[in-house]
Amino acid sequence: MMSNVLFPYIKTAGDPQNPAIVFLHGGGLSSKQWEPQFTGLPNSFYCVAPDLPEQGQSVDVKPFTLDDSARRVVELIKTFPSGKAHIVGLSLGGAVALEVARTAPEVVDHVIISGTAARLGRLLGWLTTSSAGLYTAFSPETLLNMAYMQFNIPYRYRESLREDLLKGFSVEFTKHFTESLMHLQLPKQARLLVMVGEKETFVAKRAARKLAHDIRGAQGFVVPEGGHLWNLTHPIIFNQMVEAFVTDKPLPSELKAL
Repeated sequence: MMSNVLFPYIKTAGDPQNPAIVFLHGGGLSSKQWEPQFTGLPNSFYCVAPDLPEQGQSVDVKPFTLDDSARRVVELIKTFPSGKAHIVGLSLGGAVALEVARTAPEVVDHVIISGTAARLGRLLGWLTTSSAGLYTAFSPETLLNMAYMQFNIPYRYRESLREDLLKGFSVEFTKHFTESLMHLQLPKQARLLVMVGEKETFVAKRAARKLAHDIRGAQGFVVPEGGHLWNLTHPIIFNQMVEAFVTDKPLPSELKAL
């Protein structure tokens, strides 16, 4: 673990002299999301995962915006020996990864995103912020169980993610990240792998196709039986995918072209 002026909490594993991979978690979660990757990948890489603003142990760093989050990630990468990193982002973390690739391509090697919005439309954004007001209508346990079911979070990770998920049920944070996604701008090109789970929504799959099509150098794949947090439910294939893509080797044969 480390911390600095950029992020109150940064999870690390592996040798800092190895190629760096920065993992950016989904909305309302934290670096705890990447436990299977931090146990499965550090032999060959330096794994780094900050708690993004307004989430996890960075909950008091407000407000969350894409440009601020990306700036912090860029400055973090510049502290690495090589000054570059591969980036893996899921959902909201994927949007931050795209902003880093757009604004500071010189610090980025390969980028992997999964379950990431191409850009949130005005109607969907309004529905998201409006429904956030319903948080107070449910008990914390009900909200947690809904999140566990929606994201198919395995039982073994539910307790460790509990506190982060509760922090994420914030009307203020929901407004901030929704507004950010409504103004997302895409990089014109990147060495980019766009992933989406087979069990994700139609909206998520449509976004993945758009990202893979609109960004030069991108390719898209579907994870059979994968949900939104498939790094937790399918950790072996997720780790194999990461290691293969960032080393320019063939991807796992289980993945299907988008």
